Amino acid sequence: MVFPEERIACLERRLRVLEETNAFLWKEKSFAVENLESAVTLGSFDTSLNRLDDPRPILEEILARAATILPFKSAAVYLVTEDSSFTQALCSPHGQGAELEELVSRRIEDRTFAWALKRRKSVLSGVSGPEPLHLLHALSTISRTRGMFVGILEGEWQHLSDYSLSLLSVLLSAAAGALESFELYRNLRRLNRDLADRMSQLEESRRELEEYRKFLEQQVEQRTRELSRANEEMKMEIAERMRAEEDLRSSEEMLRLAVEGMGDGVWIWNRTTGKTDLSPLSAEILCGGAEDPAFCISKSASAEAWERIIHEEDRERLSRRKERCFAGDAAAYSAEYRVMGKEGQERWILERGRVVRKDGDGRPLTIAGTHSDITGRKKLEDHIRFQATHDFLTGLPNRFLFEDRLTQVLARAKRQKRKAALFFVDMDDFKKVNDRYGHPAGDAVLKEAGARIVSCVREMDTVCRLGGDEFTVILPDIGGAGEAEMVAGRILEAFGEPFFLGGESVSLSLSVGIGIFPDHGETMEQLLVNADEAMYRTKGQGKKICFLPPRNTFAP
Repeated sequence: MVFPEERIACLERRLRVLEETNAFLWKEKSFAVENLESAVTLGSFDTSLNRLDDPRPILEEILARAATILPFKSAAVYLVTEDSSFTQALCSPHGQGAELEELVSRRIEDRTFAWALKRRKSVLSGVSGPEPLHLLHALSTISRTRGMFVGILEGEWQHLSDYSLSLLSVLLSAAAGALESFELYRNLRRLNRDLADRMSQLEESRRELEEYRKFLEQQVEQRTRELSRANEEMKMEIAERMRAEEDLRSSEEMLRLAVEGMGDGVWIWNRTTGKTDLSPLSAEILCGGAEDPAFCISKSASAEAWERIIHEEDRERLSRRKERCFAGDAAAYSAEYRVMGKEGQERWILERGRVVRKDGDGRPLTIAGTHSDITGRKKLEDHIRFQATHDFLTGLPNRFLFEDRLTQVLARAKRQKRKAALFFVDMDDFKKVNDRYGHPAGDAVLKEAGARIVSCVREMDTVCRLGGDEFTVILPDIGGAGEAEMVAGRILEAFGEPFFLGGESVSLSLSVGIGIFPDHGETMEQLLVNADEAMYRTKGQGKKICFLPPRNTFAP
């Protein structure tokens, strides 16, 4: 039996516990509310972004607010430049910039910097070891990475609270958005200025054109009066000396001269006789100056002779377009086709044709047109296409063509139940080559490196340069990991020979990460991630070649 005194004491103890619990919960609630208010404040940048010409006020506000969240000894903001590198934009205190630069260089070399770019929260480094405790946090938006926040912390990492790290993430996320908005506003202001300048130029041009139009009207009126008088005087003479057919021949000759003056040849095709009449320039364009009858045609040739010199792959397409014009379905046509020279070289011709005379039933009788030699234009187009899909330094396929080739290889491998391999190849310590011998020497090494890799693979394989010292190799239709490892071994063996720079022998090693389809991913994204991870493991483990454990398999 519980006595009243004991029951009262028990109730008093329970009451104290409840009061302590209530006080703790109230304190937690107040702390949470304060942190939420801080998060809202940190996410709001009051700077008038639409009036700024320099991001420095934003960067100063970022560093100032970060210092209120965590005890930073020094901190800096790095921004992405046009060549995708990072440069220190602002440091606080000002004199700590060199120390932070050295720290960032070491983080770039050990890939911590690259890892931090892929995350949306803080990455701590220097937790153990001689380096000071420091923090990296990417300044990223949905669309792109804007920069990196780097700060050296005071105290031990155990004293850092999750609330403070979360608030820092809120601040830096908002800061990335503010930097993106600043860039957008700056571009808009520049575009508005350009637009205003162009509008002013257009208005000036409009005034000049209006004045010129009035001048031309006066000239036309005067010239019209003069021509009217001249026409009256010549009317009788023209009626006597000119006939409809002579008008036509004269017009054709004038047209031919005008067109050939612009570098185009003229031709006329009589549907009734099947004969063509080529101007000298048109015959020269088609024949390319050849004298062999097999590669040229006469100025008055049949349709069959004309067709004979056209590349066989283009004949049917050209014939279909002409037939539509002959049938009356089209008033004109144009077509590009190839003609073959005596030495086997191809030349590109642009042919245009139009019905110029019909019979009483509306059927075409005569078609006239022009020939233009567009070989130079075609070569320029091919050169532009090559530049768009290949690396300018090594001539290897670039990232754009790499993704297209990899997509095709994986699709074919999936259909045929075959395997394919993807290599990520990274040159170890390549930065030292640039630092010691200069960028021209580094470029020469990259060119030779690309050539060595190409020499180790099949013609059906693809070697790409993604940028910097990173290369990729795509191996379609392989037997498995063993075959891929043999190819990687040949590549490593090729790099066993030194590079010669300025009379010095320089040896460079490689790290190769290999992903096998479908063992390490059935999609391009999975395979890219796993091959990249394998390459970084290679560096971390001091190996030369690395495979990740298989993740997906099917029976080929």
